[in-house]
Amino acid sequence: MIRASDDFPSFFTPRESEPLIIDCGANIGVSVLEWKTRWPMCRVICFEPDPDAFRLLSLNVERNDIPGVRCIQAAVADFDGETMLFGEMGHGADARGNSIHPEWGRREDSSSVQVDCRKLSPILAKQTVSFLKMDIEGAEESVLRESVHQLHRVDAIYVEVHETDDMQDQNSSQRIEELLASGEFHIEKETRYQPHALPPDLDDWRQRVNATQTQLLAWRD
Repeated sequence: MIRASDDFPSFFTPRESEPLIIDCGANIGVSVLEWKTRWPMCRVICFEPDPDAFRLLSLNVERNDIPGVRCIQAAVADFDGETMLFGEMGHGADARGNSIHPEWGRREDSSSVQVDCRKLSPILAKQTVSFLKMDIEGAEESVLRESVHQLHRVDAIYVEVHETDDMQDQNSSQRIEELLASGEFHIEKETRYQPHALPPDLDDWRQRVNATQTQLLAWRD
């Protein structure tokens, strides 16, 4: 049974002894290490488009000798193919805030790189997913809408919704909440600024564009 807990966002106990977790926006793999500690038999599929973050993700999985983890160097999007990733790129760069959504990732001093992108729905269609984590810097609504007919295969979801004043027509926490509610998910919502969520040098940008991050926890009985 899925049940809520005080741990945010790891708020459930999987139904399966070998639960499948999909991590959209895995960065360097901190969440993967936590999940494999909590549930050593879990299987994890990680998506991370940033080249340097993906390199560190792969190293963390390899050097910690973590079984059952598949790392895919691609952004999750509402189409298959290639797209541009905007933000701080390169060896040693801070990938927090990098995004395929230009209104979130493209800033005065940012650069870009072409990356592969994958639809989520074909992966959801193949299996039951215990936990879907989505932290993809502004592309949340488009990906969830593309996958909406497969969300019944997901037991629990954590979505961090990224919004600015200029992104309201494309990415909205309210519309995502309505989408999840229509799929018969129970939902808890929390809006807060986390100091570690974006690099400190983006504070001025965050305030100027009214950048917000809303955490949605959704689960089924």
